[in-house]
Amino acid sequence: MTIKDQPIRSLLASWKALAGLGIAGALIALAVSFLQPLQYSSTVRLLITQPGSINVDAFTVLKSNERIAQNLSQLLRTSTFFENILAQAQGVDADYFPAQEYERRAAWNRSISTSVDTGSGLMTVSVYHRDVTQARGLVVAASNEIAKQAPNYFGSAIRVQVIDSPLDSRWYARPNFINNAMYGLFTGIMLGILWSLLRKPERGE
Repeated sequence: MTIKDQPIRSLLASWKALAGLGIAGALIALAVSFLQPLQYSSTVRLLITQPGSINVDAFTVLKSNERIAQNLSQLLRTSTFFENILAQAQGVDADYFPAQEYERRAAWNRSISTSVDTGSGLMTVSVYHRDVTQARGLVVAASNEIAKQAPNYFGSAIRVQVIDSPLDSRWYARPNFINNAMYGLFTGIMLGILWSLLRKPERGE
């Protein structure tokens, strides 16, 4: 057997250890997931358009809408937007967020997720909360605040429409147990491969 074949032989001989480490990694990841707060999500989809841009080519308009959506995603995380959202969100317990400003901002940034479809003005906003009803109240308030403030920041020609009404998760959205378990499985196997390749071969191997 050549030297090049030795790593492959070592891996094949250690397949039980690799499988065990992979399963152990998945179980550890699941255990850590259960230590995190369980949260539901509520998600809306918005469309940013510029109806008055009739003399501009379509590609330029789409890229402009994408840029505006990205900017709105960042503005949504600011303390000004957050306070406005919290003030108008119906039935939301304001005490859920810490009183200390640094922790308050950090909690809001953890609670919200945004994404923008490439080459369009489609924007997805999700809010995570232990109570799905409160997550829905916050995401509705967030979409209303975006629609209200967008013309103030980017001009009166900007129009924001809700194209998908709030969709609540049926099960916990965070933590993602499946993704975490797969990550733990992958990490365990990779560590096992590293151990198998670096360990000194025993006599007779």
